[in-house]
Amino acid sequence: MRVDVIVGGLYGDEGKGKIVSNLGKNYDYIFRVNASTNASHTVVLEDGKSFVTKQLPSVFGKENIKFVVAPGAVLNLHALRLELESRNDLYKIYNNITIASSISLLINPYIDRNKSQNHSKKYGSTNQGTGNAVIARDARHSVKLIDIKNVINNNISFDMLVGKIKESCYELDKSFYQDKKDDYFKLEAESLIEDFIQIEKMIGSFCKDYSNFLYNIESSANVLIEGCNGIMLDNLHGLNPFTTSASTSINSLLNGANISPYYLNEMYVIITGYFCCLNKRPFLTEMDEKDANKLYKYNSEVDDAENMKRRLGWFDLPTLKKSLIGHKNAKLILNKLDIMQDLEVVKVCDYYLNDMNEKIYVMPDDVEELKKLKPHYIEFKGWGNIDNINKNNIPKELKEYINYIEKETKEKIAFIGIGRKDKDLIKL
Repeated sequence: MRVDVIVGGLYGDEGKGKIVSNLGKNYDYIFRVNASTNASHTVVLEDGKSFVTKQLPSVFGKENIKFVVAPGAVLNLHALRLELESRNDLYKIYNNITIASSISLLINPYIDRNKSQNHSKKYGSTNQGTGNAVIARDARHSVKLIDIKNVINNNISFDMLVGKIKESCYELDKSFYQDKKDDYFKLEAESLIEDFIQIEKMIGSFCKDYSNFLYNIESSANVLIEGCNGIMLDNLHGLNPFTTSASTSINSLLNGANISPYYLNEMYVIITGYFCCLNKRPFLTEMDEKDANKLYKYNSEVDDAENMKRRLGWFDLPTLKKSLIGHKNAKLILNKLDIMQDLEVVKVCDYYLNDMNEKIYVMPDDVEELKKLKPHYIEFKGWGNIDNINKNNIPKELKEYINYIEKETKEKIAFIGIGRKDKDLIKL
């Protein structure tokens, strides 16, 4: 087995859907192994049709590719049903989807609690309930996909499923759920069963024993793991507390798939020509409104999960250096270069300065320390419209930008993204 991994290098929103859609067609299996509906990936196909993936890998219209959702992810069954209903290629993926029977479910009561917690304004949460689902999984009281299948197959009773849902909610936060009547939990159980049945009608048998699946996977299989979120959202190593609920690094993605690092072939880390993020986190290189509007003109930069507008900033080397610490010898993919076409001057923050005028080359872990720092910039000339470029006619201004990033990160840029469609990717 040969395994390549794609991961976002920043705060998410690097264009992972486009990259996976482009490169993924060359693989036998595409795995999704972390996150849930809090990580939407947008794919714009060559004919201009746009799709948003939240539960399944971001590949469309290709036969004989098998999709896998591993136990490292959490599954919102209702969202999966809606996502499948939006696809026009179900006949090509029928009976080609494996979702681990042991995967933990993201249920509506978790979302209800999430929305009551005000995490969206505080930390940039997308209010999808993923954090609560991860807490339930880590505390070993989550509802599993196999529980739904067992009710349908009469291995356990409906009342037992209702009891599991209620018990998980009470373990999570008894004070929030204690006023909920039994019908609240019964309605959720009924909804989960109906979604499971309808999904199976659309894609065939999908709930499978994951260990058995992995044990029997072909030794010759080419596997791509599609990472969700970004490295800077890693719960352990990102800019905490402005992170997601789990780890997002390549190491954690392998663990979420239960695949040995022995099989790892290539690591692709997606970065962007400008940076963006959601909500309240410290964002030292944030652009002024005039420059940001030059980018919003070509990309609205609205998060698909919660319809939040992203903040925009200049390229931040100290942040990227922090991100790449655990990802040495990765191949970089520099995306969203087309959106920068109206910028006459492109800034790069090469280091921060503290109040003693000392240079800081790597973003510190301490948020309070970070808030006190000031960005130092160097400037590059903009490269204008690049819609029709190819490997052999890259503008010299863009070449200078690429060469500088490679020099400072000591990593190779393998691809550049020059448009929104999945085909708009140039191999260098």
